[in-house]
Amino acid sequence: MGDPIHIEGSAGPGNTNAVVDVWPEKIWPRLQAGPLAAVREELSGWLVAQGYAPSTQYNLARAAVRLGTWMLAKNLRLEDLDQARVLFMVRDDNERNPKHSSANENLSAVLRFLKETGRLRPVRVIHAQPRPAEACLANWLRFLKVEQGQGASWIDKARRVGEPFLELIEEPSGELHWERVNVAMANEFLHRTVSGYSPSTAQCTAALLRCLLTWAAANGRVTDGIAFGVLSPRRIHSGLPKGLSASEVAALKGAVDLASPTGRRDMAVIVMLARLGVRVGEVAGLTLDDVNWRDPSLRVVGKGGRVLILPMPVDVGEALVDYLRVRRAQPGERGVFIRSMPPFRALNRVGVTEIMFKHARMAGLEGVNAHRLRHTAATQILAGGGNLRQVQELLGHASLASSMTYARVDMIPLRPLAPSWGKLP
Repeated sequence: MGDPIHIEGSAGPGNTNAVVDVWPEKIWPRLQAGPLAAVREELSGWLVAQGYAPSTQYNLARAAVRLGTWMLAKNLRLEDLDQARVLFMVRDDNERNPKHSSANENLSAVLRFLKETGRLRPVRVIHAQPRPAEACLANWLRFLKVEQGQGASWIDKARRVGEPFLELIEEPSGELHWERVNVAMANEFLHRTVSGYSPSTAQCTAALLRCLLTWAAANGRVTDGIAFGVLSPRRIHSGLPKGLSASEVAALKGAVDLASPTGRRDMAVIVMLARLGVRVGEVAGLTLDDVNWRDPSLRVVGKGGRVLILPMPVDVGEALVDYLRVRRAQPGERGVFIRSMPPFRALNRVGVTEIMFKHARMAGLEGVNAHRLRHTAATQILAGGGNLRQVQELLGHASLASSMTYARVDMIPLRPLAPSWGKLP
């Protein structure tokens, strides 16, 4: 790995004035850094400001040297560099030296430095005319977003249904032959698409296919009635929504190491999921501006862009304060929950999901996902004497019908009190 890089002062991302020694003599002078030698001091300061560990800074510096050496061999100046040329170099080097592939991955951080400092020329983008199938798909997705107010998750699922369906009626020229679409063809596509998937996924796919065909009929592309002929996959009624018990929630929290900033972040995420029943995307999308400390509440954006104002329980507020005291983010980042590794940007949905899976495994709660904590929050309301309207308001259901499934959960404790059939006094 080599000698560590010695840094004077704080290495936090907020301290851009940290004094940084030159890279060790064994890195830069021995290897020809070419045009990148002129930016080595600036690069070293940028890596410190981004929060990279000294050993990682060392590896990224070597990646910059590799890039500079290649530029020297190709007689390229710094102003000649663009992302396309770098990608060509990486691909060529990986083919000739497969063992270099892991080292070449470090170039992504170097490219980000060059881009942020205005030294990487943008690749010229040629905007080609979209094919009819691409244009049709884009119009349908735009209809779902603008006219129906659907969220990003639903639109992504619609894309995965609409794209392969349109490919069936697309000619090599890109033209769409809607006259091929009939009930039999639609059901055959549905059967092939949902084969091997769960009943809930099959139902979702069928609903999206009907939506596409209904939209196509409204625009005169297919005849009316084809959408009604799309069959409904067999429903398998799942069990009642099952939340975690108090002991399971305690075990989940107990698996978190509060001695580290990452542990405090994870605890705040878990407490929010368990107490407020928010969705993974709502946690990932939370910003510092959404936290109201004066009137303790949180602003979250739910499905379909619905804005919800949720009360902030004491334990949620304490967990957030405990984390925000050690929160480390790059300048200008307003997301509440930040990645634990550079670049220090807001967590995405996958990152929040991984937090839940990680600590559930550590607590011995295999198969527990973030949505189980949503059920936990709902069942706690009912167990505490709340009603379905309160469940709807907390979970952000657009309709009370979505909350009605918890009514069955609420009746379970009443069953032992009901007399058996035929034994009424």
